[in-house]
Amino acid sequence: MNKFLVFILTLSVNFTFAQSASIRVGNASNDYLNPQITSSTGIWVTNYSQPTSLKGSPYLFETWNSNNAIFYLKNDKSYGIKNVNYNVQLERFEAKFSEDSILAFNPKNIDKIVVKGRTFKRYLDPEFQRNSFFEELAATKSISILRKYEIEIVLGNINPITHKKISENQMIQKEKYYYTIDGDVLKETKLKKSSILKTLDSDKRDPLKRYANDNNLSFKDANDLKKILEYYNTL
Repeated sequence: MNKFLVFILTLSVNFTFAQSASIRVGNASNDYLNPQITSSTGIWVTNYSQPTSLKGSPYLFETWNSNNAIFYLKNDKSYGIKNVNYNVQLERFEAKFSEDSILAFNPKNIDKIVVKGRTFKRYLDPEFQRNSFFEELAATKSISILRKYEIEIVLGNINPITHKKISENQMIQKEKYYYTIDGDVLKETKLKKSSILKTLDSDKRDPLKRYANDNNLSFKDANDLKKILEYYNTL
């Protein structure tokens, strides 16, 4: 069976397809995938391109091009998918095949997704009590530092005299940070030195601070934090 079809069946995806098209994932062309495939595979058809007066984008990455991703499934298989983006507003990963064709993945059977070198996994959101995607920023042997992306709708300004809008409503992407010990309950934290150090063993905090200072590393920077916690694992 075609590998991409197996991938579709395994994921039980939702598929938004405005028109029939040839789909290419990796080196596999799938001309047979069309709107005739419906509920049995978890695929549905509609036009996702809806006009909106909101400024801003719900997508994490500015462009789709070159966003190559690897989907790691819970059955230990993995698949490479091109032109992937994360829809922050709908909390789902999508693959774009043309301007009006998008494939939305059901995360049920996904273990993790790596896109542009960044790893995303689902955890129980302690605020909303639902499973959502979090980016894994850095980790010790037992503690993971996570980032959650959210969309906030900021209302436009209104002229107090005419009572007419003078600026449009817009979507703003926000970030929240959490830590978890051994994958247990998530607890919110801040991406700053004092907050991160509180999650770590007290006897290792001073050498960790010295290492960060000696190497000009910041606890507020995700890439630097990864290096700091890699050093922590050696202590």
